[in-house]
Amino acid sequence: MPDKILVVDDEQDIVKVLSKILELAGHEVIAAFNGVEALQAVRQRNPQLVLLDYMMPDMTGLEVLKQIKEFSEETYVVMVTGRGSEEVAASVMKAGASDYVIKPFVREQITTVVKDTLRIRSAEIKAKRLQDEIQELNRDLERKVEERTKDLVETQDRLIHQTNLASLGEMSGGMAHEIRNPLNSIALYSQIMMEELIEDDPKREYLTKIMSDVDRINAIVTNLNVFSRRIKRDKKPIHLLSPIRASLRTLSTQFMKNDIKVKLDMEPDIPEVLASAEEMEEVFDHLLVNAIHAMPQGGDILIQARKMRGSSKAEFLRDTPPAEREYVEIKLKDSGIGIEKEALGKIFIPFYTTKSDWEGTGLGLSVVDRVINDHGGIINVESEPGKGATFIIRLPALESGTQFSAA
Repeated sequence: MPDKILVVDDEQDIVKVLSKILELAGHEVIAAFNGVEALQAVRQRNPQLVLLDYMMPDMTGLEVLKQIKEFSEETYVVMVTGRGSEEVAASVMKAGASDYVIKPFVREQITTVVKDTLRIRSAEIKAKRLQDEIQELNRDLERKVEERTKDLVETQDRLIHQTNLASLGEMSGGMAHEIRNPLNSIALYSQIMMEELIEDDPKREYLTKIMSDVDRINAIVTNLNVFSRRIKRDKKPIHLLSPIRASLRTLSTQFMKNDIKVKLDMEPDIPEVLASAEEMEEVFDHLLVNAIHAMPQGGDILIQARKMRGSSKAEFLRDTPPAEREYVEIKLKDSGIGIEKEALGKIFIPFYTTKSDWEGTGLGLSVVDRVINDHGGIINVESEPGKGATFIIRLPALESGTQFSAA
């Protein structure tokens, strides 16, 4: 395709001569006889090069040149002038002209200037586009480095977390037995003393507090046993809707008592996962109890399930093979008080709790995290204070035959 060259001069004879020279050289020529026509042709025809007369009525070549460069950096301009002073040359070059030709000119002078300017234009545009591509590649590389650095930090944090859980598991098995023996004695003697006191004895209040704390310690020991569990429950193909419904039945009285409405939104054809139904029910029990505690004035719980396909770039999947895999995502969203930003990174740490001493042990979500990781999945939470919390669980679909990295 021939280059388009716009010839601008208020003298028709010069336009005809220049047009003839350029057409013989194989170029497509556009003619304009004043600045307004020239600017209109630049906008409509997008020429590669403009041969522009310096002295024209109404609008000077210098004024036209400045507007052309504002409109298009890729339209190059050669100024044609009868005033060959250094001052004129400096002004047009400063305004953005690529070169200038002094009248009178000869054919070879025009063809040489046009050829050289088009060659320089082509080289500069290619260089600029290459530079833009390099800059975009650099920006993309910076983004990837930033994402990978974040991945590595999160992986390290998660490994430390898993190491801590493993250490806790090793320690807690022996602790549970040693704690429960004296705990049983405290509970038994407290009950005996309670029976021996009269109804209005003030000491009954102290004993009630002791027995309440015994129950709380017993709950902690029970959760600690989860970490020390050496024999894992059998896993088999299950549909996650089954343990979800089992947990909803277990907690139905609490939902009614606390004025909480629960909605299930399950996509059709959700694949099965390889899991322990008992442990999955335990996971949903903990999450639903957390949601109930987060809505003391009542509210709504939405449980969603969908089949997804993702790769290593999928949300919060870290350090996994590049091939895409299929997985099941469960979202449990409440309309409660939400979680403070500084607490989001700590809620899966054993014994960390935002509840009052008598409301929680700080082990429920740690149990959830460990169970999900034991199933090759991953759990995350999204929340803002006052806007509820959404727990997101992803487990490998059975047909995929793969597991997510625990990192």
